[in-house]
Amino acid sequence: MSMKIAQVSFFYDKSLITAEEYLKQQYTITGWAEALQRRGVETIVIGRFNKDISFEKNKVQYRFINDGIGSSFRWWRLPLKFLKKVRELDADVVHLHNFTLSLQTLLLRMLLPAKTAIVIQHHGGRSPGKKKRRIHNFINSVADAFFFTTEDQGREWFLRKKPFRKILPVMEGATFFNYEERDAALQYRYIDRDETRRITGISGDPVFLWVGRLDPNKDPLTILDGFEIWMEKYPGARLYMIYGDDKLSGDVIKKIQASTILNSRVHLLGKIDHEQIRHYYNSADYFVLGSHYEGSGYALSEALLCGCIPIVTSIPSFKMMTNSGKLGTLWEPGNEKSFIEAIKTTVNKPVRKEAEACIEFYKAKLCFDAIAEDARNHYRDIIQFKRQEAVREI
Repeated sequence: MSMKIAQVSFFYDKSLITAEEYLKQQYTITGWAEALQRRGVETIVIGRFNKDISFEKNKVQYRFINDGIGSSFRWWRLPLKFLKKVRELDADVVHLHNFTLSLQTLLLRMLLPAKTAIVIQHHGGRSPGKKKRRIHNFINSVADAFFFTTEDQGREWFLRKKPFRKILPVMEGATFFNYEERDAALQYRYIDRDETRRITGISGDPVFLWVGRLDPNKDPLTILDGFEIWMEKYPGARLYMIYGDDKLSGDVIKKIQASTILNSRVHLLGKIDHEQIRHYYNSADYFVLGSHYEGSGYALSEALLCGCIPIVTSIPSFKMMTNSGKLGTLWEPGNEKSFIEAIKTTVNKPVRKEAEACIEFYKAKLCFDAIAEDARNHYRDIIQFKRQEAVREI
C-alpha cells in the first residue's frame, strides 16, 4: 500500500539558526523519517521554525514554516498558518509529535480532509490530574491513534476504556552516536571491553555505568545505597556516572564522600560528548538506572546497543525494552534491597551471552528500522480503517 506520512513538530529551540542544526537536534524524528522512507513510505517532516525552508535530504522532504509566533506558544495559541501548511500536504496520516496540544489537534482535525488520519505520539511526561485529563481526553478524541512506548503507559492518560483500542505500542525513538554518518559504520556486535577501556581509562571488575540526570526520578541515591552494601564483598567493582543535569549532585557527592567504600569505587564523570559516549557503554559490563518513570529510555537503548547489560527498574517502558525482563534484571523503584538482589542475580549470568542478547534485541526491536517497521504496519492499519469508515458513511 502506498502512503504519505507527515511528521509534524510544533516547537523548536530558538537558539537554532540553520535547518541542519534543527535536524541534528531532532535526530529521533530524522532517523525515524529516513527509516520509513527506506521502506517505501513517502515521508514529509514539517515543523515550525524561524524561517521558511523547503528541501529534500536522504529522500525525505522537509518543510519549515515561519508563522511569526516564535519557538513556542501557550496551550491556547492556535498556529493557524502552520496548520494550513500541514493541510496542504494532503497526507494519509498526520503524525503529531506533541501529546498536550489538544486545541491545536482539534483545529487541525477541522482543517484536514476526512480521509486523513491523525496519530499523536507520546514523548514522555506523566499524565495530568483527572480534571485536565478529562478535558484532554474529550478534545483529543478526534485523533485516530495514539503511539506510546507501551500500552500500559497509554492507559494512564485515559479515564475510560473506549480509547484503549486507539493505543498502539511504538518505541519513542532510537539514537545515533554519529549523526553525520547516521551510524552507517556501526556494527551490531559485542566490542571487547579491554579495547575500549584503553580509550576511556575505565577499569574495574565488574564495571557498572550510570548515564542519566542526577534527579529524584532517576534516583541515584538509592543506587548508591545499594552499591555501598553490595560492594563490601566485591572490592574490584567500580561505578562510573555520566550525567548532565546535576540537580542532586550535592547530595550525591555528600553520599560518596561520607562512605569509604563509595569514595574509592564511584567515579563522577559528569557530561560526556554524545559521539564519545559509546566508548563508555562499550567499556562497561552493566548499565544501572533507578528511574521511577520514563517515556521510553534513550540511555537504556544505547546501553543495549552496546551490549551493556541492564539492571534497571521495573517500569513499563523498561519492561518492554528489556524483553519483559529477560535481558539483565529488573528491580523495584526506590527499593535498595531489590536493587542489591538484582545485582546478585545479574552478575551470576554469563556476561558475553547476556551482552550479545542485548545487542540482538536492540537490532530486532529498538533501532530506527525496527521502529519504522512497527510504525508502517500501524499506519497501514489506520489508513485501511479510515477508508472503510468513509465507505460506511456513504
